[in-house]
Amino acid sequence: VDFEDVDQCTLSPGGEAQDRLVLELHRPPRFFKENPPAAGAAAGEVSYVYTTDFTNGQASAESRHTLFFEPGAVSRETAKKMVQHGIRITLEGERGGRQAGMSLSGGLAASRAPGPAALSMSAPMRQPPTSSPRLDAIVLKDQLNREMRERQAKYTGICPVREGIYAAVFDELIASVGRDQPKRGGVLRRVQAEARMTIDAYRTVFESSIDFGTRKLREAVETKGDLEDEIAALDAEIAALRTNVAELQNLCESLEYREEQKAKVYEVKDKEEVDLATEKQQLEELLAVLRLSKPEKK
Repeated sequence: VDFEDVDQCTLSPGGEAQDRLVLELHRPPRFFKENPPAAGAAAGEVSYVYTTDFTNGQASAESRHTLFFEPGAVSRETAKKMVQHGIRITLEGERGGRQAGMSLSGGLAASRAPGPAALSMSAPMRQPPTSSPRLDAIVLKDQLNREMRERQAKYTGICPVREGIYAAVFDELIASVGRDQPKRGGVLRRVQAEARMTIDAYRTVFESSIDFGTRKLREAVETKGDLEDEIAALDAEIAALRTNVAELQNLCESLEYREEQKAKVYEVKDKEEVDLATEKQQLEELLAVLRLSKPEKK
């Protein structure tokens, strides 16, 4: 079981009977399965691989597990190793039930119950019981994914929770690398500083864009109200002008009708005058003919 899953354990030496080890888990367990030693492996070398629960779900459903060992299998040296890994262990059968590991300073024992706002990743990551870098990477990756899942961090977009977790992981990585290679650790610190400067610059741009967008939205709302009032005034003016246009059109039509009627009257009068003039001329011509034909008196 991964030591990160163990909250407390109680060891009861059985004397001639079996030793009993009770494990209290604060989350679903994670297991390391021991592989058979490979051919040509050195004596005492143990190989571990990371695996899921191989108890068909029974272990994941319980938070308290009892393990039995052969008498004397769990020695004080084993208990000391468990304490060194940050596990609170209680040895029963002694005066007052002495608790081991409570005097540990730092490590996982001190960071087992951080405050609600503290990052659980800020504690040093536990090294699994293997020297395989590949297995270490798998374990740490699974630990990071579990931390992201438990803290409900978003994998994309802006997420302060994910930023805090990644910052804690980067700090731990810098500290781990800096212990072995100070120069490389210094380079990573410079990279971290540059990354923080870049993030701060992007944050400043983001905040400025939010302020700009808010200001423009407020101005747009105010401008919209003014434009609506202006549009209403223009609509009223257009309606008045349309009324005037209709009145003028009606006046023009009435004037045209009057002019047509006058023209018709003038046409009738002109015809009568022409007829009268023609008739007058004919009468004058007839009168002249009659005068010529009448004999003169002597």
